[in-house]
Amino acid sequence: MTAAEPYFDDLAELYERFTQVRDAATSPVRSWLTAQLSTGARAIDVGCGGGNNCGLLADRYDEVVGVDISQKMLDIASTKPTRVPVRYECRSATDLTPDRDGQFDLVMSVNAVFHMGPAEVVLPTLRDLVAPGGRLVIIDVTQPDDGAEPREQSAYAFETGKIVYDVSGDVAAAVDSIRMMLHPRWLEMSAQAAPLSETEFTVQYEKALPGVRITKNVIPTMSAAVWDAA
Repeated sequence: MTAAEPYFDDLAELYERFTQVRDAATSPVRSWLTAQLSTGARAIDVGCGGGNNCGLLADRYDEVVGVDISQKMLDIASTKPTRVPVRYECRSATDLTPDRDGQFDLVMSVNAVFHMGPAEVVLPTLRDLVAPGGRLVIIDVTQPDDGAEPREQSAYAFETGKIVYDVSGDVAAAVDSIRMMLHPRWLEMSAQAAPLSETEFTVQYEKALPGVRITKNVIPTMSAAVWDAA
């Protein structure tokens, strides 16, 4: 995961523009996410980026931690006001442990897990951070299960731009998302971390998180999972 750090540092401003659309109040991603949240004492957003979802958690939890490997993304996050102070830490997801960090009533990750490493390593790490009675919520990029070869990055970029426009009606945001996904640094990073297919997503998540509830196509190219700890 540490290899992704310089990529997101270089892409911080473009990625922040992209997430402002994804995390807008009217976005289907935000609507789905909000419906999964309760209230509680402690919450953590792993791969928090610019901190938009940390603000969402801070409205519901008394202590919020945001973890990301990009310091530039965390610098953006730290400028945003929240109901309770958010503690931001520049760390890898796989460095998190219950012994060091404790457990959380809510563990969340949005659009980040496939960057963190193999699902069979990352998902148990996140699962172990969930306190008894707590919840793990993940939204991640998935590839379609059509048996075709993976899409060319240029085609995927324009498809994503269309999704951004359909969600927001914001032409500039759609163009920025295309610029980001065709940026040389994004292309380098994408070559190192391919998303799971929809079937692979289901298989891997059901194996690591027995009883998980999966939602496909929260928006096109994104699937979601909710797992409740006993």
